[in-house]
Amino acid sequence: MVGKIFLIRHGQTDSNITGFYMGQADEDLNETGYQQAQLISSRLHGENINTIYSSPLLRAYNTATAIGAPHEIKPTILPELTEINVGDWQEMHEDEISHKWPDLWHIWRTQPWVVRFPNGESFNDVTERVMPVFQKIAAENINDHFMIVAHEVVFKLIIANILHVSSEIYQSFEISNASVSILDYGNNGLRLNVLNDTSHLDIIESPVGG
Repeated sequence: MVGKIFLIRHGQTDSNITGFYMGQADEDLNETGYQQAQLISSRLHGENINTIYSSPLLRAYNTATAIGAPHEIKPTILPELTEINVGDWQEMHEDEISHKWPDLWHIWRTQPWVVRFPNGESFNDVTERVMPVFQKIAAENINDHFMIVAHEVVFKLIIANILHVSSEIYQSFEISNASVSILDYGNNGLRLNVLNDTSHLDIIESPVGG
């Protein structure tokens, strides 16, 4: 029997469209984000889900709560799934960041895998805290279907790890807000089946009617 792991990035927040770096700040979803969470819930309501794990940050937890409602599942919070700590950049706009740290900003935009945020984390730090808990919950739920609701950096690094490639792949694919990626797993390990599917959001992007 093959299990499934659904990797679901939280819905949209204001900072996602305004250029602010929130990191581990506890920002909630905006109106569109809550709509997106409901659309994910509708898409996945027929899946036989056993457990939902969530980052502790509000934007992820509220997305997870909406998804869990039809299954009568309350999300289990795992602190290790929180977004990367951007340190001194937290709650700053990208224009201010690029002005105060021009060299580091250039590196972040071109080679993010080598960056450690000032008083924050690097990709290696995130991998070291995320992968042990990911491997633990995968082992505990083998052959079951479960969901993880978390963040862009977290999921990109999980995917890089299971594909056995370096974090330099980071800029080569997208993990969009409210996207669904799916891993198949069983005794033969993990296999990436679906990456960054946002088809369930088409009703928001292309509304029908006048």
